[in-house]
Amino acid sequence: MGKRGNCYGGREGIRKLLNEDFCECCCKCNHCHEKHEEKVKDEAEDSPSNTNSFKPTFNPSIMINVFNTPSPRIGVETFQYITTADEGKKVYTNQEALKQYGSSEIPDPNDVSYMNLFINGVLQPEIVYEVKKGSLLLKSSDSPPSGAPIILLFVVIKE
Repeated sequence: MGKRGNCYGGREGIRKLLNEDFCECCCKCNHCHEKHEEKVKDEAEDSPSNTNSFKPTFNPSIMINVFNTPSPRIGVETFQYITTADEGKKVYTNQEALKQYGSSEIPDPNDVSYMNLFINGVLQPEIVYEVKKGSLLLKSSDSPPSGAPIILLFVVIKE
């Protein structure tokens, strides 16, 4: 009985064949073996572990937890005095400001956080100029070329 053959496993096998109650392979015959394989295959197809139950969904909303912690607000204000150089001139005042380019007046140096002077696009060291409210004095031995832009940049940091 250990080999597959054409028998149905005696009386027991015939009864199972007629009832088609094949829980296990009874006699390892061809008929029983085929029925057993079909049953195992059907059970495997119906098994939840063999189904593709993973159905990903696209969720474009992303939640980011942001804590509103008060941070110190620092405000920065910049403005500039703009003019052009005249041959041999060393003192420039609010009257020479080029208002059409958004120039402001020259404020009191004590009212600004820091300032930079650019002549012809080059940053000048502090020792070559002096600023007072309403005027700029160039202290260098030579004067800028005629028509060179002079920009005095002011920065005010507010807390």
